[in-house]
Amino acid sequence: MDRFALLVADLGALINVPLHLDTKRMCRLSINQDLHVQIQEEEEKERLLIATFIGNVPPGKYRENVFKETLKENNLFPRMATFAYSERNNQLALFTHLYLANLSGDKLADFLGLFFERAFSWKTALETGQWPRRGETVQKTGPSIFDIKKL
Repeated sequence: MDRFALLVADLGALINVPLHLDTKRMCRLSINQDLHVQIQEEEEKERLLIATFIGNVPPGKYRENVFKETLKENNLFPRMATFAYSERNNQLALFTHLYLANLSGDKLADFLGLFFERAFSWKTALETGQWPRRGETVQKTGPSIFDIKKL
């Protein structure tokens, strides 16, 4: 097995979910069937791409405010992930890169826990018409790394 496949298998062993790469060499995860996260290796750059669509952005002034807030979030340093918008499917997305050097299943699990918390915080914000303060989350309780299911 290569390094990426071993890392995914190690993560799966930690959370008691048998994880593996699909035919496109991606690992797709579902959190409470509400959030779908994709982990993919960018082999030439020796890093992982971790990404999820958070939710639809309603039209109007709220959309404008969401975009302003996510631009502010993207300007934070350090920043754990970057917000993007997919015009094609009207979805707010969150993505990041993790370098493979010194990355273990434990470190990946810890990072994914924070990533999920951030994504769910913004998902809640979109659903309730508010948003977190910069760098914070709307709620501290939510799904955890142990709520992962293989897609």
